[in-house]
Amino acid sequence: MAKRRSTKRHSKAGMTIPLAVVAGFAPLALGEIGAVRRALAGDTAGAAQQAVIYATGYNTDTKSFHWPTFMGSYGPILAGMVVHKLAGRLGVNRALGKAGVPFIRI
Repeated sequence: MAKRRSTKRHSKAGMTIPLAVVAGFAPLALGEIGAVRRALAGDTAGAAQQAVIYATGYNTDTKSFHWPTFMGSYGPILAGMVVHKLAGRLGVNRALGKAGVPFIRI
C-alpha cells in the first residue's frame, strides 16, 4: 500500500523587504532630495554639485574626495547590511516569517 502524503506543504517564500538595508538608504535619499529642491528653486549648478557630492563623495569645485560625506551616504547602507546579516544568523527573520508577518524582515 502507498504511503499517505502529508497535507502540510511548504512553498517558497515570497518577496520580502529587508528594513535595515532600506532604512540605510535614507541619508542618501535625503541628500538627493535636497538637490532636487535646489534644482526646482532654480539653482541647477548647485543642485548638480550637491547630487554629485552625496552620490560619490567627490567635490567638483575643489576637485577632491570628501570622505565624511561619502561615509555619511553609504555608511548607513553598509551598517544596515550588517544588521540584516546578523538578524538572519540569530533567527529573527525566521521568527518573523513563522509569526506570519508579511513582506517585512530585519
